Amino acid sequence: MRIGVNTMSFMWRASAMDALETLARQGYRRFEIMAQPPHFDPMMSAPDAQAFARFLRDAGLTVESINLPSLDQNMGSASREMREYSIGLYQRLIAIAQAIGAEAIITVTGRVNPLIPHARKDLEGWFEDAFARVLRLAEGAGIKLLLENIPIGVFPTAAQMVAFAERIGSPAVGICYDIANAHFIGEDVAAGVHAVQSRLGIVHLSDTNRDKWRHDPIGMGSCDFAGFARALREIGYDKSSMLEIVAEDGVGQTVESHGKAAQWGWSAARADSPARA
Repeated sequence: MRIGVNTMSFMWRASAMDALETLARQGYRRFEIMAQPPHFDPMMSAPDAQAFARFLRDAGLTVESINLPSLDQNMGSASREMREYSIGLYQRLIAIAQAIGAEAIITVTGRVNPLIPHARKDLEGWFEDAFARVLRLAEGAGIKLLLENIPIGVFPTAAQMVAFAERIGSPAVGICYDIANAHFIGEDVAAGVHAVQSRLGIVHLSDTNRDKWRHDPIGMGSCDFAGFARALREIGYDKSSMLEIVAEDGVGQTVESHGKAAQWGWSAARADSPARA
């Protein structure tokens, strides 16, 4: 099970290019980039996207996926203007993904107010309508949308994501399953892997306890990595697992987390296959 690195730890302190260069010096070649300004701007110009693509080619690096966080967008918003703005962000990101060779965009399922949420039918309807418009663009560009199980999303569980994806019915819709997010909401992560197996496109690795939502280095929480890894092997998972560590020492604790993951069957190599030409 091959390992890649998500750039969340670097989101507020370095550009994506600088982060990838730093991680490449540690031997990593596969990445997921957080599309958050100033780290990586989803509204960047076409020439800037082409320049980033040249950087990746010259360095022998691969961005497998781009992750648009829920901080400044919400496709499940009650505000039509916010939904339109969010759709526009995804439209630009699809063009950027094409330019830099990323195969997928991680897609959070909206953002639900934890104190006074809207009725389920409204939340699901708003999100589905917006998502359908983004999906048409993604299908036309050959880009996959991978739904992620975030605790504040409209569809936070494995079963809910699968049901939504099956209702949509497009092969361009997959699932990003995050062990920390699943564990935090009380989900059995091994059962979750089996539930999403037919659409599982990428995995996120970090640790958390259930009293506070975290993306800590592996070993600092109570996630069942042994059971998670066993379930991935049982379904024959052969895609990337992205270390999505949030830590002050982003490089050192990512490398340390990688070493711990290797004991459960993830590849200890940081570049287990030749980089894309």
